Amino acid sequence: MMCLYNRNNFPTHYWSVAFVSVALFFLVAVTGCGKGTASGENEKGAPGKTVTTVKEKSGSIKEVNAQKENNQGKSSYSVKDDAGRTVVLKEKPKRIVSITYGTDEILKVLAGPERIAAYSRHAGDPEISFLSEADVKRVGKKVEYNSEAIYALHPDLVVVSTSTGADVLQTLESMGMTVYVAMSPKTYPEMKQKVRNLGLAAGEPEKTEALLKRMDTRMGALEKRLQALPDEKRKTAVAFTMTGPMGRKGELFDSMLNLAHVINGAATVHPLGVKGQISKEQVVQVNPDIFLLPTWNYDKHSDPEKFARELKEDPAFQNVKAVKNNQLVYISDRYRFVASHHMVDAVENIAYAVYPELFPEGKPKDQE
Repeated sequence: MMCLYNRNNFPTHYWSVAFVSVALFFLVAVTGCGKGTASGENEKGAPGKTVTTVKEKSGSIKEVNAQKENNQGKSSYSVKDDAGRTVVLKEKPKRIVSITYGTDEILKVLAGPERIAAYSRHAGDPEISFLSEADVKRVGKKVEYNSEAIYALHPDLVVVSTSTGADVLQTLESMGMTVYVAMSPKTYPEMKQKVRNLGLAAGEPEKTEALLKRMDTRMGALEKRLQALPDEKRKTAVAFTMTGPMGRKGELFDSMLNLAHVINGAATVHPLGVKGQISKEQVVQVNPDIFLLPTWNYDKHSDPEKFARELKEDPAFQNVKAVKNNQLVYISDRYRFVASHHMVDAVENIAYAVYPELFPEGKPKDQE
């Protein structure tokens, strides 16, 4: 998967971090600031939060509610983010800055646009984001990894990713910002955990539980539909990016193909090759039933239609079933690189692309 994040080198502020840590120690001792655990997701840590290496699972919704009750009316609460760090929030965040397109989408549903100060730079791009232009216009701001620009928005919560460099995270926190770290899931259970943790960090346990139930209901309905397909009728697909085949075994896209009852051709070849890509000769060896083609002109120099034409006309592929049967199908990159609860939409649309006969009502529509 292509990297969507820039990593800049920032100086380490040892004395600033030490001072903030001491300040937190006295704050906890004097005020009794809540210590319970909850689930936290992507890139969140608070100025003065405790950084831990505990690998325990994030807390449940019940635990978060119990913790709030124990605070006896105090609005502060703590969660654990997906990096396992304890994040302390003085109150439910009202000015959230999201730096990743996946957390954009989760926060839109669980926190609401009125509590979002800025979305990520990819928000509103229909080929990678599930947000519409209207969604982005309502918030009015998009931001990149620029600490000064983020600070100028006066956020009470900044959500980053586990792929964010430690130096960037430290810089944001040294400037006094509360930062939450969200994961890059590789499975459906991990995606649910990401949603759960971030929803609890946003202070929305009830909305979070409702969203998770909707996800499970839809996935259950899809599985029931796909069970009508005998195992011997499952098709093999090889998916491409603009730079070649994709689908490393154990990554999220591989997981989504499995959920869609599609055999991931790239995962059947050993070795997978550089960066998980298989060679042209290995594609011929797999002889897939279908090619799944990219759609995102991410660098403004890529032409999806030209790419499809070159694959179709490549002499090496003339005897491959996908080309012989003209089974070259576009799958939007927002489904390939999904990073939110919209994983359900992605699996539905992959299944539809490969088995349209199982969807007499037509192409599935993306849902909230």
